Amino acid sequence: MSLFLCWQDPESRTRYANLATTVGLVAVVHTSDLPLACTHVLWASASGLALGTWPPEPQQATATRVDFMDPTLLYRLKTSGKHQGVGKALGLAKYPGLSVLDATAGLGRDGLLMAHLGCQVTLLERSPLIHALLVDGLARAAECEDPTILTAIARMQLHNQEAREWLAGIGRGEYPQPDVIYLDPMFPPRSKSAKVKKDIALLQDLLGTEEDFPSLLAAAREVARLRVVVKRPAGKPDPAVPAPSFTVAGKTAGFDVYISNSLSSMR
Repeated sequence: MSLFLCWQDPESRTRYANLATTVGLVAVVHTSDLPLACTHVLWASASGLALGTWPPEPQQATATRVDFMDPTLLYRLKTSGKHQGVGKALGLAKYPGLSVLDATAGLGRDGLLMAHLGCQVTLLERSPLIHALLVDGLARAAECEDPTILTAIARMQLHNQEAREWLAGIGRGEYPQPDVIYLDPMFPPRSKSAKVKKDIALLQDLLGTEEDFPSLLAAAREVARLRVVVKRPAGKPDPAVPAPSFTVAGKTAGFDVYISNSLSSMR
């Protein structure tokens, strides 16, 4: 894989002058300057940052960006509740206003939803590149006039940190203990023919998949105060990890919930 940063106008070159150093990329001004070996481009323009393949593939003609004002995402916020999906998995009907550590933030969509539902959300993203997309998305969202979005992002804090390092820091008392730890790792596809959404496929190309999820889950269960919630594709459970306390099913994805040992005896 060969990834380059491309400034698309003078304004973006000024606004994102330090980005190449931050994410460790070679920057070019024109697409004609992209080498033949280039496979992916981080586009910097007046409208923000976006990530895509190069040359653009038909199914990825629209580059991936963090857009917290996306109409589809806004609809999801309006139609999700504490008794549905992730809200039910978090236990928000019983524990409102939870502190949640979203240890695998990705493009931040679930983090925004949890914040919208009233949680204080700490997002971790280990990739400097994806972290830059999140920083850019949050900055653009802060300039909007939608009170729903402004209220939600005010409850979000973002860190460029590897999940296992942060979890170890919780155990040492360096970071506050969260009520809930939320994990949405990039699991390997169940089959070569599995249809993967464009954005997820792109992230898998760049970051790879989670090959040692059992150790990540074990580390999270050691430090979560109330529970660990794992989002996973719908299908058979993973035999490599312990059975969850319960599961919240969904059409395309479900949530495995692991109640903390101290609370399991109280249920």
